[in-house]
Amino acid sequence: MTQSGTEHQLWFTRRQGAVSGPYPSGLISRYLILGRLTPQDQVSRDREAWSSISAHPELIPAELLLPDDAEGREARLRARLREDERQTINRRDLEEGVEPLDRRRDERRAPESAEFIQHRVQRERLSQAEPLGAPPKPVPWILAGVAVAGVLGLLMFLGDGTRQPGSEPDCQAAPGPGVNWSYCRKTGMELSGQDLSGATLGSTDLMQARLIGARLVGANLGYADLRQADLRGVDLSDASLVGALMQEARLEGARLDRADLSYADLRGTYLGGLNLEGVRLSRTVWTDGRVCAEDSVGECL
Repeated sequence: MTQSGTEHQLWFTRRQGAVSGPYPSGLISRYLILGRLTPQDQVSRDREAWSSISAHPELIPAELLLPDDAEGREARLRARLREDERQTINRRDLEEGVEPLDRRRDERRAPESAEFIQHRVQRERLSQAEPLGAPPKPVPWILAGVAVAGVLGLLMFLGDGTRQPGSEPDCQAAPGPGVNWSYCRKTGMELSGQDLSGATLGSTDLMQARLIGARLVGANLGYADLRQADLRGVDLSDASLVGALMQEARLEGARLDRADLSYADLRGTYLGGLNLEGVRLSRTVWTDGRVCAEDSVGECL
């Protein structure tokens, strides 16, 4: 279970004898998702006492705890895609363990690299249920520019893999029913009382956002970042929160009728008093860090 304030802790890393850092906890988790660190690499607070990253569950992203099956691989791919899309970070800041704030939080996390394009191709293949054993076709460098120009179309393959015809993400759009903020930065945004019914919020950054009493009936929040978000009294009936990051979110008084929280990360989130009847919890990472059994409904089996 994650603890309050752990994201502010600084860690030195040791990989193949090379010591780096210090880095904040969130950056360690990001590096694990991107493969720059492994759970077998070591961390230390003081460069004297070292232990493997695997000995610190608060540093392990939920996606790495999922089984090596089709859905687990899809969740890890989306997590890597999400981290690849974050705003470019100054390398000097990373070396000093500083994570700069986004300059414009409401901008869309625009893809830039050829690696990003390759991730998009892989995700599209997965969403179309192509054989996982078949290697993805490489993207020729000469076509990279064309792929970037057309990436808006691929962005419409959201949480459950379905396409939203005639709808493109618009990060500048005002909050309202059916708004499409997929892959947008809305960190810390004040959205209390807003009606976002049917909104498309796949992979949207809503970390520490305030959604007190908001209406999100039927919204798609697949793989959204809702860490430490204030969701008190929110109506999430029929909403999809597949793979959503919800560590330490506040959900007192929330409605979750028929919501899908499969593969969501609920570590450190208090669920007392909530009616979970009919809520899908297949492979959900529970509040105490255990992974719910497949096909769990209403309770973490």
